[in-house]
Amino acid sequence: MILSNTTWHCRSQVDLALVRVTLHAQSMDAIHLDRGCKGTIRRLEVVGNGGGVGPGGDAVKVHDGAHDLRILGGTIDCGEKAPGKHQDAIQAMGGSDVIFEDIDSRYCANSFMFINSGRNRRGLPTQVQCIGCTAATRNYSIFVGRSVDSGARQSSFSSRVPPRTDEHAVRAVLQNNVWKPRSS
Repeated sequence: MILSNTTWHCRSQVDLALVRVTLHAQSMDAIHLDRGCKGTIRRLEVVGNGGGVGPGGDAVKVHDGAHDLRILGGTIDCGEKAPGKHQDAIQAMGGSDVIFEDIDSRYCANSFMFINSGRNRRGLPTQVQCIGCTAATRNYSIFVGRSVDSGARQSSFSSRVPPRTDEHAVRAVLQNNVWKPRSS
C-alpha cells in the first residue's frame, strides 16, 4: 500500500508487506490505526525530511478499537510541524495489544511516543509498546500517561526530555532503554 498526500485509515484486518505514506507540505496526520484495525504490517514507512516532506501533524495515531496489531519494522519521519499541531511520531489515545518493533524515527517536534487516554477518556491504551526502536525527537522521547502496560523497551532515544511517566500510568513499560540528552 503506497499513498501520497492522503491519510491512511486502517479499519479492518490487515496482512501487508508495506504501508508507505508520503505527504508534501501537508498539516495532516499520515496514518490512523482505527477501530477494527488488527493483523500484521511487516514494514511501515512514513516518509519525512523535517521540512517540506512528511506529516505536519502526527505520523501515526492509535485510536480506541485498534487491537492485536504488529508492525514489524520501518521508519516514521515527520515534516515541518504545522501551526497548532503538536506532532508525535506515534500518538496512542487507545488501542489494545498494538506492538511496534524496530522502528527508526527522526524530525518529529514533540515526541516519539505520546501515550495517554483519548479525549474524555474514551480510549485507554493497553499494551501499546515499541520494542527495539530508535528515535531522535525535539521534546519528549516517550511520555506514558493514563494507560496500562504501555511504553517502550530495549530502545534508544535522543531528546530534550528523558522517557517519563505520570501517576496515571498503570505498570508503565520503560525497560532497558538508552536515552541521550539533546539540546534542541
